[in-house]
Amino acid sequence: MSRGIKAFLAAGACVLALGSDAVFAQRDAAGPEGRMQSRTYEPGQFASRFFEEFDLNHDGKVTHDEMNKALAARFAAAAHGGAMTSDQFAQMRLPQFRQRTAQMFRRLDWNGDGRLSLDEFAGPQRARFEMFDPDGKGSESCAPGSVHDAGYRPDAGRYVQRGFGRTQFCAENDLNHDGQVSHAEFDSATAKRFMQATGGAKTMSEEQFDAAALKKYRETSAKYFARLDADHDGKLSLAEFSAPDQKEFARLDKKGDGAVTRDVLSGQGRFHRGG
Repeated sequence: MSRGIKAFLAAGACVLALGSDAVFAQRDAAGPEGRMQSRTYEPGQFASRFFEEFDLNHDGKVTHDEMNKALAARFAAAAHGGAMTSDQFAQMRLPQFRQRTAQMFRRLDWNGDGRLSLDEFAGPQRARFEMFDPDGKGSESCAPGSVHDAGYRPDAGRYVQRGFGRTQFCAENDLNHDGQVSHAEFDSATAKRFMQATGGAKTMSEEQFDAAALKKYRETSAKYFARLDADHDGKLSLAEFSAPDQKEFARLDKKGDGAVTRDVLSGQGRFHRGG
């Protein structure tokens, strides 16, 4: 695979919009590269993001107290001092999402004509199959733990590998219901979504791209909100909102001393920040 394709696939954390549950709303607000393209962090990249968010006193380590303060501030800003509603949850990353969606449209618009052809629209998704089909089998399994067993965490703006999007991915793309998604099936499903977004036209405008992405963003945000809403009261408490990050901190706190240092993160290798 070319270096360009690898860089293109690794660059984003939104998704290409008209597909599965693996969509939008971002902590790092990166752009849509291919539906189910999971957000993979290199060690230095992840460390930089983690410390940027949580190392409040810039001393080279993140304490549990610092993380709690950062999360509380983020929660209060979004919820305006009360519990967080579904609308507030969705709004939290919406500006970044809209910005990145516009950027991605321009990146996909290879010939710069202000519209996407089907080939431009589908290109990153096909490249993603190449990336995750190293044996050239021409299909992806719908079994748990397979490479597309990933999804977007709308509270955090990142992809996770914990099965969030697999069911929807297969429901939308496994057209013959055989437990696998072939390249041909995926191309067929992608073309159908493209035509639905364009109303049957041969090209897609930026407004159509944005509208489809926004619709999926809100759907996915609502679903993830429901998953975080442990007591099912229709609102998020700070504890519910913070739960995935608390779990992540516990995983990174190898010594159990309530702090995470850069040297701990340096040994992580390539991985997906989970939720």
